[in-house]
Amino acid sequence: MEKALSPSDIQLLITDSAVRQIQLMQDNDYTLEGLLFRIKIGGKGCGGFTYDTGFSEKHADDLIIIKKYPMIGAEITILIDPFTAFYTQKATLDYLLDTSSHEEGFILNNAADGEHQGKFYKDQSKLPPWAKR
Repeated sequence: MEKALSPSDIQLLITDSAVRQIQLMQDNDYTLEGLLFRIKIGGKGCGGFTYDTGFSEKHADDLIIIKKYPMIGAEITILIDPFTAFYTQKATLDYLLDTSSHEEGFILNNAADGEHQGKFYKDQSKLPPWAKR
């Protein structure tokens, strides 16, 4: 039986702009009190996964990733469910703010996205241990 992933298995790089935006939101939006930042797979299309980000309560099976940024005085806690963790073991979270195109938001760049296109799930070796038949 394969071991479950732990937070140390997840190589998540968070850019300075993402750290600052998460901190800004947590410090200034009272509706986020008691909630933590979450990354999750939002869907799957032919081109691969889509990713959602936001704030939520912790779930019992979540992996908790804590990143410290002493240079800017921030500590960021990221929640990630086991399914998302399995498919995003090496990723970068960034925050885009492009005033010329009016685009704004968090972006997850998953190093393994190329492996998750089409009907990859028909290959048993690419499934999480709990999903194998």
